[in-house]
Amino acid sequence: MANNAHPFYRNAILTKSGEERFIAWNNTTLQDSQGSIIGSISIGEDITEREKIEKIKDEFIGIVSHELRTPLTSIQMSLGLLKTGIYAKKPEKTQRMIEIALIDTNRLVNLVNDILDLERLESGRAVLERTLCSAADLMQQAVDGICAIATQQQISLIILPTDAQVWAAADAIIQTLTNLLSNAIKFSPANATIHLSAEQQTDFVVFKVSDRGRGIPADKLELIFGRFQQVDASDSREKGGTGLGLAICRSIIERHGGEIWAESILGEGSTFFFTLPLPLEIVYERQTDSRS
Repeated sequence: MANNAHPFYRNAILTKSGEERFIAWNNTTLQDSQGSIIGSISIGEDITEREKIEKIKDEFIGIVSHELRTPLTSIQMSLGLLKTGIYAKKPEKTQRMIEIALIDTNRLVNLVNDILDLERLESGRAVLERTLCSAADLMQQAVDGICAIATQQQISLIILPTDAQVWAAADAIIQTLTNLLSNAIKFSPANATIHLSAEQQTDFVVFKVSDRGRGIPADKLELIFGRFQQVDASDSREKGGTGLGLAICRSIIERHGGEIWAESILGEGSTFFFTLPLPLEIVYERQTDSRS
């Protein structure tokens, strides 16, 4: 008995619950020893998750291609104009072209670094070695790293006292706090104050970064944690940033088993929250105390 395999084809089906699933079929024609067709076999494979991943990859590649091309094109044009010699006797124009090329080069470097950080986090290749950390120390280190920018923008950073401790990868949480502080500074007016706090709950610690900036529309509060998402399309040009900072924050916090979200009132400011687990010994002590 011989058989001939036919190429795969795929189609969508609806399950009894109304869920759409994608099935890839491999059809094989069965033949007897004389070559007569006596039947066929169809084997279906559920490729729904694979289709979702491929769609995400295609969207990501499309967005990244656009985001990379923009600064590259600007750099190319600036250097091209300089090469023609058109500004040879115009030092101010020459300096401006160099400044534009440098700004876009820095943007490109930041974008590539953020893309690599996000890819390492979401692929699981970034190792997050957790230790017992003081929440106050984490917040202080983040503030120390960004205070020069805050001072330049005439913005005050205030850390509220706390003795909370968390089980976390210190560098990753400092990066998260730095990203949130950076956003808060960008969208706060001069002479504003940004508050940081960490409050211990039953089995986790909740961190807060609060500003008095322009606020975020309600329909954007979830979207801003997506890749290359901005509250306003002009923000990446006017405020800087790659549009990946909050996506990196979400990936870091979710890998810690925590949650991250934002609350905001337009014109009054925004507060970003994230949770981190308590050290196991503290959880155990609380459970023991509750039983006694």
